Amino acid sequence: MYKIAFLGAGNMGGAIIRAIIDMKAELASNIYVYDRDIAKLNVFAEETGVNVSKSAVDAVLVADVVFLAVKPNVIDNVCEDIKKSIAGKYIVSIAAGVTVRRMLDILGEDTKIVRSIPNLPAMVGVGITGLFYYNFDNTDERANSYIQKLFETFGKTVIVPKEQMIDEMISVTSSSPAYFCLMIEAMADAAVKAGFARKDALVMAEQAMLGTAKLLLEKDIHPAVLKDSVCSPGGTTIEAVTSLEEGGFRNSIIKAMEACEKKAVRKEGYV
Repeated sequence: MYKIAFLGAGNMGGAIIRAIIDMKAELASNIYVYDRDIAKLNVFAEETGVNVSKSAVDAVLVADVVFLAVKPNVIDNVCEDIKKSIAGKYIVSIAAGVTVRRMLDILGEDTKIVRSIPNLPAMVGVGITGLFYYNFDNTDERANSYIQKLFETFGKTVIVPKEQMIDEMISVTSSSPAYFCLMIEAMADAAVKAGFARKDALVMAEQAMLGTAKLLLEKDIHPAVLKDSVCSPGGTTIEAVTSLEEGGFRNSIIKAMEACEKKAVRKEGYV
């Protein structure tokens, strides 16, 4: 069984650790965590049963898989600290916007790196994570599968063949909670206008969106099929859909996502 180091136990790093342990409690004894906030780390370790490491290097030395769960502005310093201790280890980065090239320049060209991009719903076990593997070959299939399964403890995964696609995913996965929140807020406003209490309006909108997504996923239904099944001839739903289409609903979403992608994707710097 692989031993895992986590450098950083903040919101996302901590959520990943908890998800792994919730899925398989015995893995806690194989997880080694270092965080600069020692007091916070000690509390986290008491709650989860993970091992506390005194330094990033200490955590890395005992591990097979190393998660870089730190903020992008400190990842260079962390890589400098551990670069002499990573031989034969798999590096997994969850740092947003940090390219494989940036890490290779510090860690070395032969480093086996997984660049990932979990989204916020991973914190409640229903995330979607993009994974890009670099320097992996046929001898790494076991590690490849193991790392993917770790991410699947808190949602679904999509493996991409090109690093650029990790940044292209941002508009669909990482940024989309903001779009959904705008829609939920607008739906709740409409319900309040109709006379519902704000609390009830929000619950109705949130549950409707959650239920729809769950139905699509669990029944493997195409969105167009479900939409058509709800739209009775001459009914209320088709009136709402028609109004949305007149307002350019689909096009506004596509344009917003294109703007997000343009901001996220670099012109160069990918491996």
